[in-house]
Amino acid sequence: MAEKSQMEQHLQNSVYGTPMVHPDEQRHYLGTFRERVSLAMTIAEVTNAQNVRAFTREISAHPDLQVIFNGHIDQSDLAPYLKATGQHNLKFTIRQDDFYGHQATDLGLVVASDHAIDQNPISLTAKYPTTSAKTQATPPAKQPGWLARLFGHH
Repeated sequence: MAEKSQMEQHLQNSVYGTPMVHPDEQRHYLGTFRERVSLAMTIAEVTNAQNVRAFTREISAHPDLQVIFNGHIDQSDLAPYLKATGQHNLKFTIRQDDFYGHQATDLGLVVASDHAIDQNPISLTAKYPTTSAKTQATPPAKQPGWLARLFGHH
């Protein structure tokens, strides 16, 4: 098959849009690649206001990154994140295309670079475990073991 001329390629891109590299990955990460992401938060995590502190720690540590928000999240839930982003003078984008997820488990925001940084982990719960632990129910008080009961130490 002969290679397309530049004019044919330009016409194809004009009609159908520029072809995406790894479109499923870009849809999942709100238009960027996994290798560029420093922090990824689900919609459920974004809508939990207790997670703003961890987000703020992340953007404070990486002032050169940008934030990509899922525009399907209610503005009142995005407001504290937008405020923190503005206070730290980070660039941000709000993506509202229909192919970005609407479910609680879909990504609600990503903190990303314009080049590969290969951060690991990137999920909120793995990167900031103490923050997410506070959002869970506290475990029941520990009962004394059988040895302590046997010898009467409580």
